[in-house]
Amino acid sequence: MSRTPGPKRVERAIIAAFAAVVLSFVGASWFGQHRASEIERAALSIQTNAAPSIRRLANARAELRRLQLLVHRALDQNTRREQILEISAGRQLLDEEIEEYRRLPTYPGERAAWRDAETALARLDLNLTGIIQAIERHDLNAAREQQERLDTSSEALARSLSQAMNLNVAAASALAVEIEQSRRRGIAWAVVLDAAGVILAGLAAGLSLRVSRAHARSVQAYRELAETRAAELEQFAARLAHDVRTPLSVIKLSLGLAEKYGGSDPRFGRASDRAQRALDRTTGIIDALFEFARSGARPQPGVRTSPVEAAQEVADVMQERAQQIGAEIVVHGRTSSGVGCSSAVLEIVLGNLVGNALNYLEGVPDRRVTIDVTDNGSQVTTVVADTGPGLPPDADMTSLFEPYVRGQEARGIGLGLGLATVKRIVDAHGGCTGVRSSGKGCEFWFSLPAIAP
Repeated sequence: MSRTPGPKRVERAIIAAFAAVVLSFVGASWFGQHRASEIERAALSIQTNAAPSIRRLANARAELRRLQLLVHRALDQNTRREQILEISAGRQLLDEEIEEYRRLPTYPGERAAWRDAETALARLDLNLTGIIQAIERHDLNAAREQQERLDTSSEALARSLSQAMNLNVAAASALAVEIEQSRRRGIAWAVVLDAAGVILAGLAAGLSLRVSRAHARSVQAYRELAETRAAELEQFAARLAHDVRTPLSVIKLSLGLAEKYGGSDPRFGRASDRAQRALDRTTGIIDALFEFARSGARPQPGVRTSPVEAAQEVADVMQERAQQIGAEIVVHGRTSSGVGCSSAVLEIVLGNLVGNALNYLEGVPDRRVTIDVTDNGSQVTTVVADTGPGLPPDADMTSLFEPYVRGQEARGIGLGLGLATVKRIVDAHGGCTGVRSSGKGCEFWFSLPAIAP
């Protein structure tokens, strides 16, 4: 025999599944952001370091070649003061490009490789100074000797500049590969995590569906059990009402005779009053059981009752009880349509609703019960509203019409069968019931099919 998991295990499984769904989507978002930040970092490194370094190094190498050309021209031609100034300006431009390059961040190995360039640059400065001094002395032979040394140091510096440039090109290429790999990994992981989220969401939906079906089965089983118990209660209530009402009537008659002929002893009068009140409460409970027992009966065919007249009759009958607690009963409504039930049955429904409302008015400042009858053509709706404390926010509205359910603020003695009787009678006559509460007062309503006059 297979065992189904308990509700706690299923609930934990659903919570775990939904948590996994959330984590998978959060993980996908986080991983996507992480990959995007990695790609952005690599792209910024190329944009702000590798590319400017390559540009500065290329400009420095071009200025170095231009400086060599200026020196050769100065020695091949009659040297003028302007040519010496051009050589000095070219050397300054070379320094500016190298200085801009050295301000940029370096990649691994780049700083060590630049030491050779610094050595070659120092030799270049020494040779260039010697050439300028020889030219100023008009010693062209010494200047040409220094020119040969200048070419050697220029070539060494050009190689160092090319090496640094190659390092930056290699770093930019590696960053480009890293960007492409990050993009591919981001797409792959996003697909995996999204797929996991979809699978887990399907699992959670399946578990939820399983729970809802199990809940539906439990609700159906509860309804069947409630119907069985209601049938048993109906039989019990009918039998109890029939067996107990007769001896209670005899007791009531005997108490009346005893009070009439019992003498003037005040103790006997007080005892008789207590017995009479206890008897009245017992009779009320028996009447409630009897009404509940017969409330499921089918309506008589062809009967018709005016809801407004029935409401006024109930208000007149219960006016004395309302006055005892300082409340008033007001009837509103005017309709020519009737409903398909007897006046006695309709008065039972209204009496239970009005009595239920009066139970909650004791002790409140404004004590009023309003019966409002409206006709929308196909249905006649009757609303019994009170000015009591209303229902608490967490009240279970669906359980109010079940047998033996009473509110926490209810006064008096009762079995909690009044609203259950109302629902059974209204359902048997093809109508519906409901309740509304906004935190101050309650509105119990029922609708029955309208019958034209």
